[in-house]
Amino acid sequence: MDPLIVLVSVTVFFAVVSVLVGLKRGTSGEQISSRLEQFRAEGEAPAAAGEPATSLKQHRSYSGLPILSTFLAQFKGSETVALHLDRAGVPLRVGEYYMIRWGMAVLFFFVPLIFGPSAFMLLISLGMAAVGYMLPAMWLSGKRKKRTVRVNAQLVDMLGMVANSIKSGYGLMQSFEFAARQIDAPLALELRRMLREANLGLSAEDALNALGQRIDSKDLDMVLTAVNIQRAVGGNLAEILDQVAFTMRERERVRGEISTLTAQQKMTGIVIGGLPVFMFAIFMVMNPAYMSVLFNELAGRIILLTAVGLEFLGYFTLKRMMAIDV
Repeated sequence: MDPLIVLVSVTVFFAVVSVLVGLKRGTSGEQISSRLEQFRAEGEAPAAAGEPATSLKQHRSYSGLPILSTFLAQFKGSETVALHLDRAGVPLRVGEYYMIRWGMAVLFFFVPLIFGPSAFMLLISLGMAAVGYMLPAMWLSGKRKKRTVRVNAQLVDMLGMVANSIKSGYGLMQSFEFAARQIDAPLALELRRMLREANLGLSAEDALNALGQRIDSKDLDMVLTAVNIQRAVGGNLAEILDQVAFTMRERERVRGEISTLTAQQKMTGIVIGGLPVFMFAIFMVMNPAYMSVLFNELAGRIILLTAVGLEFLGYFTLKRMMAIDV
């Protein structure tokens, strides 16, 4: 085999991995979190990054099997996974979620081996196993983002109800209870859960913080920050909530304008990314013998894997470029 092909393949592989790692790290919400930490109530110990509050950890069951639940409780990542499941609204325990991920990995590992065992197929099986293991996580992440978008769409109406209730003389928790009866899921379910925790003895501040951790919305964090500031320094809470609702409406308007301005670029990326796949399918139908070189020859297999890697690289690059934070 030509050493140049091997060198180019290895170089492209490490380039793809490096870019994906860079895109994964990107800009996290550390700066926003550090600014929000300034408005914490006095005496409240800041939680470590990625760690939920202690109130969420109490009596957490990670699996239906007590032994497995105790085993998973030894890992810090189990609580993070449980929090992600709560944010996505998925009624699964951590143990069940991991069983699904490993089951998908095993299934995807054996699928390529059906076409015949070989060193190349074993390599493909390992890659497919990694894909199968990551698919549930990608599905969970997508479901969590969709749920957050739905919550953000309901926040403005909820703030209006809470502000009007406070103006009528109701307390903060009574206003949340009124809003929970008027709006739909998923925000109504989270508000009821927050009220239930407060009725069971959790302080109002801790219940609101737990609500913010479960939803993981920057807009809701803005609301909770405003409530914490009002509780610390005083002021007209109804007027503050009205101003926050106005800010959220303006942010939503700006998001709509950005989505309109980037619609053409998104469609261009979809067309350019789908064109190689479409042409590959056309040539496979028209002349399978001509395309069989990509599967029968080692150089063709390397070229095919490189093309697939570049397709994913282009997808994640365009997705990162279009992710404009408001």
